[in-house]
Amino acid sequence: MILFDLNFTPLLFRPSKEGLFQAGLLCSFLIVACEGFAQNRYLTVGTGATPMSLAGDYRSLGWNPSHITFSPLLDSNWNSAAGGFEMGMRLSAMALEREDIWDAIWNRSKGETEDWDTNAWSDYVDLLSNERIAINADVVSAAWAKKWNNWGIAYSNTQHFQVEAFFSDETLALLIQGGSQQWTYWFDAFVTSSGDTLPNNGGFSADQLLDFNSGLNLDGDALLSEILDDTKLGFSWHRSHCLGLSKAWEIGELTLHTGVSGRLLLGSGYFSIQNTEDGFDAFGAFANGFNVSSIAALSGGLPTEFEQLRTWGPVGQGWALDFGGVLEWEDKAWGTISITDIGNMEWRGEQYNFNSLISNWSTPVSEPTNILDLVIGAMDPNTWFDAAEYQVRTVPHGITFQLGGGVRVGPLLTLAAEASFDNPDLIGNPGARLGATAVVTPVRFLRGDIGISKWGNETTRVPAGLMVKTGKRGFECGIQASDIQALWKSSQPEVGFRMVAMRWVW
Repeated sequence: MILFDLNFTPLLFRPSKEGLFQAGLLCSFLIVACEGFAQNRYLTVGTGATPMSLAGDYRSLGWNPSHITFSPLLDSNWNSAAGGFEMGMRLSAMALEREDIWDAIWNRSKGETEDWDTNAWSDYVDLLSNERIAINADVVSAAWAKKWNNWGIAYSNTQHFQVEAFFSDETLALLIQGGSQQWTYWFDAFVTSSGDTLPNNGGFSADQLLDFNSGLNLDGDALLSEILDDTKLGFSWHRSHCLGLSKAWEIGELTLHTGVSGRLLLGSGYFSIQNTEDGFDAFGAFANGFNVSSIAALSGGLPTEFEQLRTWGPVGQGWALDFGGVLEWEDKAWGTISITDIGNMEWRGEQYNFNSLISNWSTPVSEPTNILDLVIGAMDPNTWFDAAEYQVRTVPHGITFQLGGGVRVGPLLTLAAEASFDNPDLIGNPGARLGATAVVTPVRFLRGDIGISKWGNETTRVPAGLMVKTGKRGFECGIQASDIQALWKSSQPEVGFRMVAMRWVW
């Protein structure tokens, strides 16, 4: 049986511009769908819209390890490469294609009130419901590559986040408005403010509806499945240790580069909710650090013994293999092929359910007027579930097949294109990813790139970047925007960047 608290006051809720932006970012970092896999799009490597075709040295790990010895944007006689701090993030949502949002960002609204800046909860539900939100983010904390003769080796240590969410109308409306009278058909009975229980025979007056404090349902799993409908919630976070090896083979005017890389994956957290063909499914795995607000909050002090330390370790372990090859024609053109993400991730967590006699569903936030509290409450398993069973779940990565190539038009211009294909049924996989890039080097210390890309059913992106460098060998730093269409169009569907704070090639 499940009980819903109906005393939620939506009219106090007013989403501000700042709150909407913050909630979008927070929501994106916290939610990833249940069928997702433990890897992402490796945003901090490569150039333009073709990272697999143009990546080199340690930047090729995750895309094509044969590029360790073949680095199209570097001099062929480089010996070593080291990375300091590199990171990237992309936030993609259909809501970002709304012109009124970009009018507010660029201050083009001229004082007019946007449709989503309103007191009406229904406007906010309309903005985010049936909306797919996706985010990819990673941070490279250490990376290194070495090449000698025809051999190359590379290592990278990266934190990965992959996020995806889809909210149905009813889920958002319930979280924002509460259990209003329009959902009375969900419940078998109601509890009044005086504590009386009335069966749901329909035909209640407005005064009776206002007097109801909560609703009762005998089948909590079925009710929650109906409420969530097509909604998918969750998040995933893991660290990747990747080691790759590559060798170049001279074949007349051609050079064949082959490579292989392996990854050790250590997971810190995973949470997922969705309806499947087999019924309602909810699973989560969390490292102990998620439950501690500060070091001072540790009741027993810091862990010192091995068994104590083990409980604070990763809750997920996995592996992945990548294979790749490049056929290079002198210093003029090349073609590349790779198969990546062969492997899986194992999470030690809990399968959530409603097995107890009564499940209490109270307001998920202490302050319903605070949009950040609202989002955090929606992502908390305690909001939805009252029972759990230990479970070990294996999540496949989803194998990706990639093709690409490029040509050097002259000393100032390089062109490249690529295509990749994976299983679109796995959340996080676009199905097909297409891209083309032009790289321009007008002067020795400056390199610019602009491209065009399309991921699955998403609209087209136009990424562009700028790199400052001391020649093809030396210090590098720069930044790239994942989409710049809003500079000349009324909106764009994505906001993101790649940043290289320090990289050295010698």
